[in-house]
Amino acid sequence: MRLRTFLLAFALSSAALSIGAEPDNGKFLPSKELIVPNHVFFELGGGLDFPLEFFSQGNIAMTSYGGHFFAGAGYNWSGWLLGLEYTHDMWGEGKGEYSLMQNFRNNIVEFKLRRNLSQKSINWLPEWLEIVPGAGIGINFITTDYYPSKHAKDDGRLSSVSLFQSGANCLFYDISLELAFPVGSDTLIPFIGADYNAFYDTSIGGGFAGFGRVYLGFRTYPLGVINDIQRWREKKKLQELESSTPPQTETEKTVTGEPLARLSITPNEDFTPDGDGNGDTVHLKPSVQNLTEEPESWTITVFDPKGAVFRKWSGNGALPENIDWDGKSDSGEVVFSRNIYTVNLTVIPKENDRKRSGKNELTDSGSIKTGILMIVIIPEKKWKIIVNTIHFDADRATFDRIPKEQQEENRETLDSIARQIKQTGNVNVLIEGYANNVSNTVREDREELVPLSKLRAQAIQQELVERGLDIKTLSAAGRGGANPLAAWEDRANWWKNRRVEFIVTREE
Repeated sequence: MRLRTFLLAFALSSAALSIGAEPDNGKFLPSKELIVPNHVFFELGGGLDFPLEFFSQGNIAMTSYGGHFFAGAGYNWSGWLLGLEYTHDMWGEGKGEYSLMQNFRNNIVEFKLRRNLSQKSINWLPEWLEIVPGAGIGINFITTDYYPSKHAKDDGRLSSVSLFQSGANCLFYDISLELAFPVGSDTLIPFIGADYNAFYDTSIGGGFAGFGRVYLGFRTYPLGVINDIQRWREKKKLQELESSTPPQTETEKTVTGEPLARLSITPNEDFTPDGDGNGDTVHLKPSVQNLTEEPESWTITVFDPKGAVFRKWSGNGALPENIDWDGKSDSGEVVFSRNIYTVNLTVIPKENDRKRSGKNELTDSGSIKTGILMIVIIPEKKWKIIVNTIHFDADRATFDRIPKEQQEENRETLDSIARQIKQTGNVNVLIEGYANNVSNTVREDREELVPLSKLRAQAIQQELVERGLDIKTLSAAGRGGANPLAAWEDRANWWKNRRVEFIVTREE
């Protein structure tokens, strides 16, 4: 009865102390620190060994099931467990006809490296659970009695390998996964685990051998009470800080999840800011989740199809509820028809939220696909469509050699243009082909660009005819490098000069 009362009291006091057990900085890399005595640990445990198999012998179990015990010591460096461990494995005689081991013993001395993942590293873990993956390398000192062959086994003729015998000492490797169960005090941390082990034996000519294990054990920090007191002080300091700060809203009190940034874009396709009252504005709605304070700063950036900054908004504190974008860049340029523009949201949390979550910035992104813009030249009479996503074969006015994806994009673009022109009513359309004058010379423009751009305009004219437009209402012209949208010196924006313009004029 007294023992039960003591254990219950210990569990309750441990739970009261517990805000996570065992040192863990919550980051991948360890912190810079001097050797801290209260981070030294010892381990003890044992468990079940599965039958040993030599890979060269196929799937034959050379032994029966066995057992092992281990003991080790090490240092917890910000959640990285570095230690030396001794393990003794013992197997009995294999029962199968070709199981040639009478007994087999491993004496293993190895260096183990494991990472303790607590709630500080994985915030959805409960306080009472730690995940500890690891790996080890060391030396295996083998002893065994064995039958060199099935015939020897039938005759009862055993051979043996003694401790430290030449050829019986080999490298040993293992990988492991453990689950530790801190009870609020580093003086006793029980754990369960499983590992797989391999070594290369030459003493009996077996080659590579492997086996698995499951085990129970416990880890203790002799000076772990210091860790417990430190956690208790951290908890007390946190409580004092909470009591000294103004009352929080119910939402702020329950913030425990991972901070997130979200960006909603409406509409995210068929954006046509051409002033016709339909699809002229995109609504950008930024938001954050699981922050205890308003952000330190935020930025929303629109990138053009080539990745250059097109439009940018930024500010400090609370995010705007909504940003209405009219499709113009910071310099007043309007988006191109049938292009994809990427929008990024970046939020910098306040220092307290950065420390709590380990995240220095929060991001989200989306995209906007533009439709066919009918830019007004003369209201109700004349419009312009500018498209730079009609793809041609290199130096040709054909579409046969471009990839299938570009051919499909051409079909969708020309379908959209034809549909838009038909909806406008009785109109005449002038198709103008433009190119980029790479050499910036009159000769290139006259001899190469103007003829090619005219042929391409005529090819598009034929495509529109095939989509139901009257050829009598269509005309084509090649403009070459005339009227560039990007200056010759602005190489990064040359792509804007390679375009097709449709001048749509309503008939009188």
